[in-house]
Amino acid sequence: MLIGLFLFLLAIDLIGNSFKLLNKEVVESILQLTSNPFIGLFIGLLITALIQSSSTSTSMVVAIVASGSIGLSEAIPMIMGANVGTTLTSTLVSLSFITKKEEFRKALSAGVVHDFFNILVVAILFPLEYYYGLLTNLSSSISTLIVGNNYGSIQSEYGYSVFTRPIIDWITGLFPFPIILSILAFAILALSIKVISKILYKTITGGSKEVLQRYFFGGPYRSFLWGAAITAGIQSSSVTTSVIVPFVATRKIKLKQAFTFIMGANVGTTLTALIAATFKSEAAISIALVHLLFNLFGVLIFLPFPFIRKIPVNLARNFGRRANDARILGFVYIIFTFFVIPFILISYTNARQDRVELTYEINKKSNGETNFKKIVVKEFDANHLNHWFVYEGLKTKEEATDVPTEILEAYYKKNLMILDNMVFKLGSINECWSGSDELGNYNICLKDMEVVYKRGSLTLDSVYAFEKRYSVDSLGWEKIYVDPVRQIIVKSLLYDDAGDLTSSEVLVELSKL
Repeated sequence: MLIGLFLFLLAIDLIGNSFKLLNKEVVESILQLTSNPFIGLFIGLLITALIQSSSTSTSMVVAIVASGSIGLSEAIPMIMGANVGTTLTSTLVSLSFITKKEEFRKALSAGVVHDFFNILVVAILFPLEYYYGLLTNLSSSISTLIVGNNYGSIQSEYGYSVFTRPIIDWITGLFPFPIILSILAFAILALSIKVISKILYKTITGGSKEVLQRYFFGGPYRSFLWGAAITAGIQSSSVTTSVIVPFVATRKIKLKQAFTFIMGANVGTTLTALIAATFKSEAAISIALVHLLFNLFGVLIFLPFPFIRKIPVNLARNFGRRANDARILGFVYIIFTFFVIPFILISYTNARQDRVELTYEINKKSNGETNFKKIVVKEFDANHLNHWFVYEGLKTKEEATDVPTEILEAYYKKNLMILDNMVFKLGSINECWSGSDELGNYNICLKDMEVVYKRGSLTLDSVYAFEKRYSVDSLGWEKIYVDPVRQIIVKSLLYDDAGDLTSSEVLVELSKL
């Protein structure tokens, strides 16, 4: 058993290392695409399917969120995708029974029931997160209760098991070729799963179907708790869900019993991330909580209701029967579900994404200096969410840079526009409300509305003018002009406490990309 677990950890770490060597720059670049939640979902699925470890892919996401490169709302679809991608292991294990017709049917059903369960949970929770921010709000509220606003930083390096690191370094020195390392890693993974599943079954049951049924799968809640407990101990849902496959294939347990065990494994695998994140930062805790909440919601939807539990089980049974008649269907399902479809949808969705480039002229009265700022706005009409990629300190309008100085979110719904941490209410003239930022507390009021705003060739409709005044007079005050239709700031004028203009930031160009 120890040898099998060691080989499994070695394979997972070797896959992660080879993937990092082959695609480090690619991974960093595609993560910039996650401002589109659909792309984020399929990136999480694809990366996890490639490296065969949701723990590794989730750790990558946690590191990037904690560093401030992407927000929590962009990372959540990736966590959902990772939950689907990690189910590939058990499906691959089921293919080892392909030469035995009856066992193959049952094994494949056991492999894909995990897929169907997570896909159904994503289908339910993704729209709730997309439109209402369900997981974002819950995880943020809980993490704030735990640590307040104490943001920290974490390392963004890939983690390795203590005992495998020297071996990984040695193997990488022998074969400094990522593709060869990947092939070797997947071969070790297949061997480790075979060893673990064979020995674990004999260790637990001694070949006794009665012992297995009585102690581990006596009822749906008992198998759920055993799935959570064993996975929390082993800390790999890939191992525990894969071990179940030969049990179902050899008729030692039923598919419906395996399904409740798998639900428990989904919850158990989140324990390590929660423990590790507790000592990191609010961002790390929030992502770990998202992983836990996602799996808990899935359990609450399916476990208490027998008629709902039957849905993924019946889907898996029917798929197993069809694949048994045409065995190539199992390979086609894996290739298309985990690789081809995500690639196509990432490309298609990204191509449909609307992007607008805004160019601002910035004038500072204190030194007469003029420079420019560009903002690339990625627009998503369905959930009224835009992302701003800000590039500051440009000497000319034509100057370009690849690295944004910051990434902001703009959200518009009904009569509210929220830009980062500032709220603009599109209500009655002279209506006021309060807020706070890094400079202190402030009041902001709607003062005017221009039906048409013109500057050179630029013409905008329905621009609202707001006044923002801090509680400390020495900080001055600001007049901000907002276009709520395009969710952009048109002009910002900063005055000192005497009412003299100190700086201005004015939109001079707006172009589609």
